[in-house]
Amino acid sequence: MWEDAVHEGKRAGIGDTRNKSEPGGILPSGAGDTSPPAGGSAGGTNGGDTGAGGPRQNPPAWIGAVNRLRRRIWSLLAGLLVMVVLLTAGTKAVVSYTDRPEFCISCHVMEPQYETWFHSSHRQWASCSDCHVPHQNLAAKLVGKGIDGTRDFYLFYTNQVPDPIHLSDRGGRIVRENCLRCHGDLMENVIDREDRDCWECHRSVPHGQGTRLLIDRPS
Repeated sequence: MWEDAVHEGKRAGIGDTRNKSEPGGILPSGAGDTSPPAGGSAGGTNGGDTGAGGPRQNPPAWIGAVNRLRRRIWSLLAGLLVMVVLLTAGTKAVVSYTDRPEFCISCHVMEPQYETWFHSSHRQWASCSDCHVPHQNLAAKLVGKGIDGTRDFYLFYTNQVPDPIHLSDRGGRIVRENCLRCHGDLMENVIDREDRDCWECHRSVPHGQGTRLLIDRPS
């Protein structure tokens, strides 16, 4: 009887629904198929495995802002360091170049004074800036060079250079300070350092007879 029913079911298109463990049983369609579905793994969603730790989290936005700010600060510090190095080296080079007597006569009408200095003993020990620029410190020297340079530049290019050239009161004080800076130990017991100028005795140092024209004030 059972075999007749099975044969009738096959002819009618109905499969055997018995468990395979039963004798002569046939597995139902899809029963026992353990292969993962197409496009994903077992237990996966939308074909993507997020891993044991779950979905990856993006870092907070403020961390990126801090990193960008840090890079900008380092770039700024590096730029400032380069500027300081260039400024220091440039200032030293400019000061060294403008201290040369050849620079002083490049635009000043000072040829007679240059020639008398060139043939004097001071040539071996002192240049123009050693006598005519303040030397208390670097700031005083730079300020003094700036004041004198601006004034001389203006007088030269406006044709107002006096003839003969005279040492100003301020210039006289600077020269006197520099004389004592080099010769103070020798002259300490010779002159009253507050009331007398060195060139009252040393009237031809270092510019020969032209020194009188430099220190005499116009009447």
